[in-house]
Amino acid sequence: MTKYENSLPIQLIKARDVAMQYFRPVLAENELTEQQWRVLRVLESKGPTDFSTLSHETCILSPSLTGIISRLEKQGFVTKQKSPHDGRQFYIHITDKTQALVEQLRPQIEQQYTALKKALGEDKYQQLSQLLTELIELQAK
Repeated sequence: MTKYENSLPIQLIKARDVAMQYFRPVLAENELTEQQWRVLRVLESKGPTDFSTLSHETCILSPSLTGIISRLEKQGFVTKQKSPHDGRQFYIHITDKTQALVEQLRPQIEQQYTALKKALGEDKYQQLSQLLTELIELQAK
């Protein structure tokens, strides 16, 4: 059996925590949770997104995402609109408030990426990113 120290799932969880240490202070200063930021980043990047796709893209289970969307809606960051093709489905849209927030945070987030790349080394960062992409793509096979 693989040693505990070499357990890939545990290593990935620990690595995620290390990486998030770079970004948590920026999010905390702006009263955002990691999950809220993930939702806003996906929506800002992909545009209006249906709920199930958003759940998949953010790696947030539907019950949790429902609460996150409700809070973001109350804060004025997102709106929900029913699909014109399927009344049971709705799309989540960002607001101008979100767009302004993302633009405000973009330089700070990029600074954190730069710090992370410097700590790990640009080549290792790119290698890690590529390996993680390949691992994720195994899901499609």
